[in-house]
Amino acid sequence: MHETPQLEICYGPMKSGKSRYLVQKAEELYAAGIPFLAFKPRQDTRDGCFIKSRDAACRDIEALGVDSAQEILQLIREGTQAAAPCPETQALTLQACLPEGRQPQACLIDEVFLLDSALLEVCQILRQAGLSVFLSGLDRDFRREFFPLKDYASSGKTMQDLIESCDSRIALHALCESCGAEAPFSQRLLNGQPAHYNSPTVLIGDEEYQPRCKAHHVVIGHPQLSLAS
Repeated sequence: MHETPQLEICYGPMKSGKSRYLVQKAEELYAAGIPFLAFKPRQDTRDGCFIKSRDAACRDIEALGVDSAQEILQLIREGTQAAAPCPETQALTLQACLPEGRQPQACLIDEVFLLDSALLEVCQILRQAGLSVFLSGLDRDFRREFFPLKDYASSGKTMQDLIESCDSRIALHALCESCGAEAPFSQRLLNGQPAHYNSPTVLIGDEEYQPRCKAHHVVIGHPQLSLAS
C-alpha cells in the first residue's frame, strides 16, 4: 500500500464491478494489517450492514451506515463503538477491520452518489489526518447526466465535482445487455421500455436498470442528448 494517503474513486454504470473494487480494496488493507472502516449510505438498504459484490468469490464487508458525510467523521472518532455485533461470521467484520485499540488508517465509502457535497471536504480532512480514502459509486444517472449529490439544490455539486477532486480515478464499464459491447451507461426501463427523460430517478435497486452501450442506450425526450454523450 502507498505510504502517502490516497484519495481514489472507482465509478461506472451498474454491474460494472464498483462494489467488487471496494471489497477487494478492503481485502488488500486487511491482508496488509492496515486498520480501516467501511461506510455506506443508510438509504441503501439492499444488503443490510454489508458492502457486497455480485462476485460470489468476494467476502462481504461489514459497513457503518451514515446519512451524511459529516457523520463519517464522527464515526471515525468512535470506531466500532457505534456498531452492533455482526451476525454474519463469514464476513470481514468491523472488529476484524479495526481491531480494538487501533486507529483507522483508511476508510472505504460505497454508493457515494447518495451522500451530500460535504463529502468533498470530509475526504480532504481525512486525508490530511493521514487516512487513505477509497470511494465507489455510479457516476451518471439514466439520462447520461452526472448524478446530483444529495444537497444539489443548495450546493449545485454533482458526481463530476467529487470525481475531479480525487487524485486517482478508476472508470469501469459493464457489458451491454443488448449486444455485449462495452457499456458506460445505465438504461432505466419502465414496463420494459426506455424511460422518458422526465421520469423520476430511482436511486436504489437494479430491477429496472440495465447496462447499455452508447448505441443501445435510449433516453426518450432528452433535450440535448448529443451534448450529454
